[in-house]
Amino acid sequence: MKKFFTVLGGMGTLATESYVRLLDKRTPIHCDQDYLDYIVVNHATIPDRTTWILDHSKPDYNPALIEDIKQQSLLKPAFFVLICNTAHYAFDRLQAATDVPILNMLQETVNAIKTIKPDAKKVGLLATRGTVESGLYDHYITAAGYEEIKPTPAIVDQTEDLIYHDIKEAGHSNGRKYHELVRQMIEDQGADIVILGCTELSYAEEMDPETKYPVADSQSIIVDRSLEKGLALRK
Repeated sequence: MKKFFTVLGGMGTLATESYVRLLDKRTPIHCDQDYLDYIVVNHATIPDRTTWILDHSKPDYNPALIEDIKQQSLLKPAFFVLICNTAHYAFDRLQAATDVPILNMLQETVNAIKTIKPDAKKVGLLATRGTVESGLYDHYITAAGYEEIKPTPAIVDQTEDLIYHDIKEAGHSNGRKYHELVRQMIEDQGADIVILGCTELSYAEEMDPETKYPVADSQSIIVDRSLEKGLALRK
């Protein structure tokens, strides 16, 4: 196969399935051959990213992910898509493992805010504890000229309850919990728009879309970038 890209997934699996569904759904097709050529690596056994970020004595996810990148690089994909916000903690280390470009989900998400909510000044963030406490999105948000609104410790707890207990453990989302998280960030914390900075939250958005408040859905945005670049490979 030539002119394809590789999806680095499994972090988690439901979120990766959500990415693939959205990608295929948004691809303009008239026959089987119109779909994009891509490889999905669903490496579900990669250690938890947040656990290692908060405690480096725990298993490091990077060696397994770097091994995937090196293996896939031998096949010469046009680009990589990394389907995990928190894994971008070591983005430079991952990119250094290959000459193949890796799309930066965090940068693409912040770039999209000007289109989704042009008058936004305060950008809220919903994400894993690892992403929030490591300040993973901080530079991207402030460099774009926005004020960052981080979730309170209570909101982080509620966010991780949805991510880990409902989605990762039980295998389903909870629309009520998801919408309440967004409401709190907009109404209580004063954000103009909320970044969904975890692909499990993107899965929650796919299952029960937020229609009242503006969100920058990191996975949906990287799907659009993947589609643009994938279609361009055919020209």
